This record gives sequence, structure tokens and C-alpha cells, in this order.
Amino acid sequence: MRNQLITTKILKPAMLFSVLAITSMILAACMSGATAKQLPTISAPAKTQAVTSSGEATINIATDPMLGKILVDGKGMTLYILTKDGPDQSNCDAACLAKWPALITQGNPKLGPGVDASLVGSAPLADGTKIVTYDHRPLYYWVKDTKPGDTTGQGVGSVWFVISPDGVPAEPLAAIIQTSTPAANVSEGTINVATDPSLGQYLVDGKGMTLYIFTNDGRDKSNCDAGCLANWPPLLAHSIPASGPGVEASQIGSAMLADGSQIVTYDHHPLYYFINDAKPGDITGQGVGSVWFVISPSGKEIEGPVGSVDTSNSVPVAASGEPTINLATDPTLGQILVDGKGMTLYVFTKDGPDQSNCDAACLAKWPPLLTQGNPILGPRVDDSKIGSAMLADGTKIVTYNHMPLYYFIKDTKPGDTNGQGVGSVWYVINRDGEIIGK
Repeated sequence: MRNQLITTKILKPAMLFSVLAITSMILAACMSGATAKQLPTISAPAKTQAVTSSGEATINIATDPMLGKILVDGKGMTLYILTKDGPDQSNCDAACLAKWPALITQGNPKLGPGVDASLVGSAPLADGTKIVTYDHRPLYYWVKDTKPGDTTGQGVGSVWFVISPDGVPAEPLAAIIQTSTPAANVSEGTINVATDPSLGQYLVDGKGMTLYIFTNDGRDKSNCDAGCLANWPPLLAHSIPASGPGVEASQIGSAMLADGSQIVTYDHHPLYYFINDAKPGDITGQGVGSVWFVISPSGKEIEGPVGSVDTSNSVPVAASGEPTINLATDPTLGQILVDGKGMTLYVFTKDGPDQSNCDAACLAKWPPLLTQGNPILGPRVDDSKIGSAMLADGTKIVTYNHMPLYYFIKDTKPGDTNGQGVGSVWYVINRDGEIIGK
């Protein structure tokens, strides 16, 4: 084992943007109390603004002082289009959707004054849900917009733009891009060194959150696909980050991701967070799948001990570091599988036995119930039906009766079963491993 560590740094956008506290907007709303973790810059996965309390998306018109009239959702959050999309077809893959969550619809979005109903439609996504389209262009959020009026996604990668009520994308405003001041704290744009008693010195960001490398990556190339990025959010780069004491500035660079954004590299290794790290000092991603490691200031991965760090705050796992599976009674569905905090678990009928076919776009909305291999079972849960399957990033998803188990990002509290029957492919499951409602 090499006892060496590596430091990372965050590059700041030259354009107007805000760093999203994914704790409060995304994962907290998606998997409250049992399913999500806080990361300093990203999350995974999707925005609760995508739907109204009635379950349908709303499209309104807002006026931006520089961009003019643009489309927003019911809460005023800006909507974007991707110029790489085809007519009524989303080409935003899993890595892309982790940063550009789709505006989801059941088929009948609510339209505010001035919105042209003849331009509104929908297109299918990989997980069976539907994305709203406007003039045949799929509509998305940007994960770094944190409040109504933010348009920090405008012009990103020269492929993302806001859209007018006439269906015309707004061109990027060079003046805004050149003069905007990044909203992130200065400390977040710094790569520092931290010390672990077992691992030694390793790289962290400006807030002390651990940075990792993926040994399956190439030189200055991320091979972490959409399913992978949902669990290992990238350290994004828009400018050269500052290097803290002990960090070699000449080692810092960047590489392009699929959505046009750039990931920070150190010694040509792309740098990532782990979604189960909840606070500075957490190193729960160390050694996962024997492919994820912290990195030393010298640019070498550190193959230190695994599981030596507190995982009590991780989204899908219990305080012991393992998920709990219990039974709960739903007044309509009967007894169903839930996790240790009562959050509903689902199966995907397109999966194979002990094989997840939920790709990156899918995992952004249906986070997996992760395990190290020994889930904790509540009363009457059949231990003979418990198993696990490997995901693309080297983590393991719990299986029950050979079916992988997932959460649904729109379930916000124990007892919610909003994922039941979605796309006619997502269902709850009972103690006997039978799909309910199919």
C-alpha cells in the first residue's frame, strides 16, 4: 500500500453562477432523513422544483434584465435547453442529467400567462419518466441555480441556453461572462492538504471535503459514466484553483466532461467527491470497489484501509455503515419493503436478476440502496432473499429476491410511495419478493 496523498482544487466559473448546497435543494428534498448526503458543490441528482405539489410541472414566463423574457418553472427557477438535443429527444446522458435535472411531467404541464400551449410537449427519458419540451426542445434546470432569478447556466459549454416564450434560445452574453464574479466562497476554489492518522496526507477542497481519484480513468480523461457520477460528483473547474500549503500548483489542470463542463485534475487524475461523505474528515469512499482512492500531494493514490471512517450520515446506509431493510404497511399497497427510516424501496422491472439496468439518467432519479455486503434486516424480512449486485462505479446495490432496490427522488418523507407505477416499470415489493401493482 502506498501511503501517499493528493490534493485537489476547485476551478471557478468565469460565468455567473452559484454553488448549489445540494443538501437543502436536492438530496434533502429527495431522500429526507434516509437517502441523501450533503456535498459542497454538487449532488446528484435532481431538483424538487421540477414538479408542483399537484405532481405536474408548471411553466411560467419571467423577465431577466439582460436576457429578456425567459421560461421558468412554477417557483421561478430558470429553465434551459441543450443545443445538442434532437427534436423531442434528450441527448443529455446520466453524467449530464446529474447537473442538468429534467423538468418532469405526467403529460399535462400547467401553463402560466403568455406561455404558448401549442409549443408544449414531452419526450421519454431512459427511466420511463417524461421530460417537458418546448418547441420540441427538452427543458432542464441547472444544479448551480439556487434561487429564482439565477441564470448561471446560460452559455455553459456553449451548448446550454435559456429559452424565450417564442421558443428561441438566448445567445450567451459575453459581457456577463467576462465581468461576472463567481458566487462561491474563495475557500471552495482551493485545494488543500489534510492528514488522516491511517492514510497520511491527502487532498481536500477548500472546505475540507475529501477528494478522490478513479483508477479506471485515463490521463486527463474521466471514464466515470452517468451512473458513476451520480455517486461520485466531479470537482468542477472553470478557472485555475488556488493551491494551499503543500499542494503543487503545477499539478493542477482540467479535463472535459460529457456535458461540456470541466473536471479538476491533479497530476492528470480527475478529482471527485463521494456522495456518502457528509462532513470534512469523512473518507468513506476510500477503497470502494478497489478503484476509488484518496490522492496524496505528490499525485499518487493512497491504497489505505477501507471502512475506517464514520459513515453514520451516509444517505443509503445506517449508522453501522450498512442499510436496514424493514417492512411497513401502506393502507393501499399492504406490506412493503422500506429502509431503516421508513423510506420506500422500489424495484425496476427492466433489471435482470442481480443486475441493475438503471443507467446514469435513471440513477439520478432512483438512487440505489447501497451496501458493503451485509444489510441489517428488520423483523420478518426474509434473509434468504437478500443479496447484492455491482454498479458501474464499483459500489454494491442491495437486491431482494435478486431484484436491485432503489429509492425515488420524489419521495420526501417516510410513507411516501410517489414512485409506485412510474413509467409502468417502477413498483414497490412485498416480503415475499413479489412486485405489487404490476
